[in-house]
Amino acid sequence: MISDDKMTHIVHLMLDGIQKAGMATYSDKEQAVRESRKICLSYLSQLNKVGDIVRERILSQKNAPIENSPQWDNLYEKYYDEEMRRRGGA
Repeated sequence: MISDDKMTHIVHLMLDGIQKAGMATYSDKEQAVRESRKICLSYLSQLNKVGDIVRERILSQKNAPIENSPQWDNLYEKYYDEEMRRRGGA
């Protein structure tokens, strides 16, 4: 997982970029940072859940491949894409 400091830094960079591009202005920048952090952390949490589901699905196979092998990587990518589509993402 990403540290709080790194997440806050990334959020500041995103918000600054959005503001410089003229796409938004913030009456309360710190509130915008807090809300953006919540959204980003929620998104990362969902990505981690999908990764856990995919890992369980691969490991539950009768002849599960070794993690990080080419077969594992192919199955992981396939199942990850399927799970993201099922959830309405990617």
